[in-house]
Amino acid sequence: MEQFTKTTGDSVPFRSSDTLVGPPRASEAGPAECVESSASADTDVAGDALPTQAIGRNAVRRVPFTTSSAVLMATAAILLGAAAWHLGMVFLTLTPANSVTNRYQKSINDYIYPEFGQNWQMFAPNPLAQNVSIGARVQTLGRDNTRHTWDWENLSFRHLTAMRRNPIPSHLDQNVLRRSWDFYTETHDVKDKPTNGMRSALSTEYLTRLALQRFGRQWKGERIVRIQLASRTTAVAPPKWTGQKAPDTTAYRVLPWWTVEEKFYKEL
Repeated sequence: MEQFTKTTGDSVPFRSSDTLVGPPRASEAGPAECVESSASADTDVAGDALPTQAIGRNAVRRVPFTTSSAVLMATAAILLGAAAWHLGMVFLTLTPANSVTNRYQKSINDYIYPEFGQNWQMFAPNPLAQNVSIGARVQTLGRDNTRHTWDWENLSFRHLTAMRRNPIPSHLDQNVLRRSWDFYTETHDVKDKPTNGMRSALSTEYLTRLALQRFGRQWKGERIVRIQLASRTTAVAPPKWTGQKAPDTTAYRVLPWWTVEEKFYKEL
């Protein structure tokens, strides 16, 4: 038993010749040991002071926010400008011939073809490049049963004046007069003969009713018995920088006299 305890060292009695092993005293330690001890003490007291200094020295410098924002904005502006340029060129390729395409056709073709070539058109037919004025005049029946023919009234001028005084004109206000005239010319030939059956008759009544809205039942105190319409068409002059000259022609179309019936005033 005694031999077992001596071998394991669990119960060996303490002798005066044995020396305790522990941290040296400051007076007994050498210069290097004092420095190391002092550093350890600083670390224990300051806690994270030394790691914070190390992180500050080794951290990667960040790019200022203003510089990165300016770079992003410049890049976005360049991309948007390039996209707008490309879409504009494609748009001009698809539009019918006009003053812009006539002047810059070579530059447009150099950019578009062959990579971005298109084989379709955006508008058909070509946009209207004419001014069409519609006028009307009436015949009235006097008290002595004599008929009086009055001067022409420019319906288009009165229509445009009323539309410009309206800050928010409707689609109907802007197009009703023009579309009624187009409806008539599309359903009648140049000799005013109907070409589309019931639609031809409907277009005649529609145009008559629309014109009578401008005159009413009486004109100059006399009852209206007949009405006549006509159109004057002139070409829109191109911009001066195109070098093109507008055709110096004015086309007129005068429709026959139409008898005014009571049904034309219905719901007017």
